[in-house]
Amino acid sequence: MQNPDAPEPASTGGQQPAGLAVSFHGSFGLYTEARGPVARRSCVLFLQPWGYEEQCTHKFFRLIADELAERGIASLRFDYPGTGDALDLPPEAASLDVWRNAVTAAFGELSRLTGHAPVFIIGHGIGASIGLSMADGFGAALAGIAVMAPVVSGRSYLRELQLWSRVIDDGLGLPEHLRSTDAVSIGGHVMAPAIAAGVKAMTAGALLPQMPRPSLYLVRGDRAADKELADAAIAGNPQAEVADYIGYDAMVANPAMAEMPHEAGETVVQWIDAKASQDARTVLDPQQEPAILRGDGFCETAMRFGPSQRLYGVLTEPLGKRRGAAALLLNTAYDRHCGWGRSGVAMARKLAAQGIASFRFDPANVGDSPPVPGAAQQVLYAKSQEDDVLAALDVLESRNLLPAIAVGRCSGGYLAFRSLIRDERLRGGCLANPYVFYWDPARPVDASLSVVPRSLDTYRKLLLSPQTLRRIFDGRVDLKNAMRNFLRVGIQRFLLKTGLHHVVSAEARTMHRDIRRAFGRLEGRGVPLYLLYSENDVGLEHFYQQFGVDGRGLQRYSTAKLEMLEGVDHNFSPAWSRERYTQKVVELALVCNEVPSGKP
Repeated sequence: MQNPDAPEPASTGGQQPAGLAVSFHGSFGLYTEARGPVARRSCVLFLQPWGYEEQCTHKFFRLIADELAERGIASLRFDYPGTGDALDLPPEAASLDVWRNAVTAAFGELSRLTGHAPVFIIGHGIGASIGLSMADGFGAALAGIAVMAPVVSGRSYLRELQLWSRVIDDGLGLPEHLRSTDAVSIGGHVMAPAIAAGVKAMTAGALLPQMPRPSLYLVRGDRAADKELADAAIAGNPQAEVADYIGYDAMVANPAMAEMPHEAGETVVQWIDAKASQDARTVLDPQQEPAILRGDGFCETAMRFGPSQRLYGVLTEPLGKRRGAAALLLNTAYDRHCGWGRSGVAMARKLAAQGIASFRFDPANVGDSPPVPGAAQQVLYAKSQEDDVLAALDVLESRNLLPAIAVGRCSGGYLAFRSLIRDERLRGGCLANPYVFYWDPARPVDASLSVVPRSLDTYRKLLLSPQTLRRIFDGRVDLKNAMRNFLRVGIQRFLLKTGLHHVVSAEARTMHRDIRRAFGRLEGRGVPLYLLYSENDVGLEHFYQQFGVDGRGLQRYSTAKLEMLEGVDHNFSPAWSRERYTQKVVELALVCNEVPSGKP
């Protein structure tokens, strides 16, 4: 499988479209059409993992789908009910059987799209286990199954989720009293109790199909349960094979900097390529009705758009009377358009309840949007993402949904800010915890973000925390790196207070001029700019560099408003903070619909 992070030769062609959006069973799916010289009589259904693991593997599945398409094999990816872009489940309706029913519906949809071609399943995490447990029910229509990182013991998996969740919360600096303890949750995702109960009942004995068929088990070397399941499968199925799952931990460590397990992906692609039918099939016309979902007070349309239909997004419109400017929701780093813990989906549907339309999408090489050939593979803080915003604004304009406001958190806030400057169709911006307002193009993104320091105030609190002292004594803290970051932030704060920051650094002077000029342009156009910061957020250090430790420098811009939120982490995990964020977006949308372009 081609490494998408490797440099590509310059090219003006070869742009692949995003997947074709389809809707079924209360969910959106992405159908990736066969692109090879021959469309083959085999196809693939992807069954995803859950929660944080799904965030990390989502792009990986898209890469595999694209590689299979080049070999003439079509595929379908989709979200289980209550996850991703799918409709939410009422608590009384949630169960693992509802997910299984969705898998059956997706199997039928893929069969319809491919003229009943035999189906292979690629399952990961819970998806792998669901696929195994349902394999016999599909009979001869299921040509084979690839099993990646399966949940072998539901009890062990739920315990592992608890530990994993704590590690993530520690990394975010989330205070103990704000952490979720009354439900199975991780990274902002909450598993319905009934679904958790179904997962808890999963056992190895219930997973192994009785009908022999081609099967591939990718085994993680440090997971004994993976090997035990694979050994049991081989003992009862002469068509079962085993391979090493190399790179799993690097992929799920952090969705913002996930390293794709290309070797494992290539293993799966080659296995399916070898097992799939070499016969050609008749290609059906994929053109169909728009992919639409309707929920309580909203209607959503999934689409591919932009030049060569290279981008993927979801438009949410109110079912009742529309009011206010439309909100362009810009995702953070490499989070897919659904947002951290589905926060983007929740915001879009709450905005619709207030009569406000919104559009959430993936920029190129993020989530479900393929990269641009010849462009830099690292798109975070790249100017190329602004072109994707312009394409999204074109969608809103074509549907008479302008004016618009830009909404984003962290790097999404940076993109919102830069897009506001570039396109006057954007009348306002709501930025939550923007890490920076300016990024030096010569500054390497990967190296910079791998050692992001926290704010000085956060370091002070952590140093006084008994939990931090225990982690230091247990060797769970990289003390050398922590001290280096502490000194770095402390020196920056000293230079700020003494007024020497812009004197000693040419880069700081360039940054300061650019940001002042940008804020001035927005002020001149009368563009309202709402800035929301979590108390002690890492982005505040950059804000202080530009506007002073007390934020007084912001007062020269009458259209810029600052609000500080206490007891909130960088990702706005507490429910009340997300509500406040949404309230500010509603307020801005109503204001910007009334104010014409240009300063009043």
